[in-house]
Amino acid sequence: MKNRLGELICDSKFDPSSHVSHASPIRWGTAANGLKFMNFHLPQMKTKETGEDVNIMDSTCQCSLTTTLEHHLASNSAIPAHASLFAFETGPNSWSPMSHTWFMQRCNDIWIKDILTLVKGHGFRIGGTMHLLLLGIDPWVVMVQGSWSSNYFLSYWHKCEEILSLFIGFSFQSHESVLLTMSSFKSKLTA
Repeated sequence: MKNRLGELICDSKFDPSSHVSHASPIRWGTAANGLKFMNFHLPQMKTKETGEDVNIMDSTCQCSLTTTLEHHLASNSAIPAHASLFAFETGPNSWSPMSHTWFMQRCNDIWIKDILTLVKGHGFRIGGTMHLLLLGIDPWVVMVQGSWSSNYFLSYWHKCEEILSLFIGFSFQSHESVLLTMSSFKSKLTA
């Protein structure tokens, strides 16, 4: 999922005309390959006043966004419709909106225990881009998924040697596959 952390959770007063609410329609589906996907609309963004759709695909890994969002919604089913999508239950009949500051502090508290680098909110966009690239997703598909209007996202390639090796390896495999297919085709023609 492209990172829109600033639009999904905020420190300011929640405004359903600007932020995604718990009542916002979420479209669920299954792609032809059997993978789940979700889609919802961000009413407003820093760069687009009319907002933008967010598309979430199942990455089939432990940190799958579809599974995570399903779990969040199921675990927080008593949240009022007028609350933020990422509000959470704090006890019987009580809930709290998830603020950007609280979320980032909680993430950094966890990461510091494992001696990991602390990040700011935009680091999720960089991390999401890297995650997709390291899964072998075509860079141009990553560009569309992230709603990039240019190839600037390529500047996020922090593990360049691993990503390049991955895609060059795919190219070799494709090349070998094409040669094998051509050889097989030629042998059937001459038989």
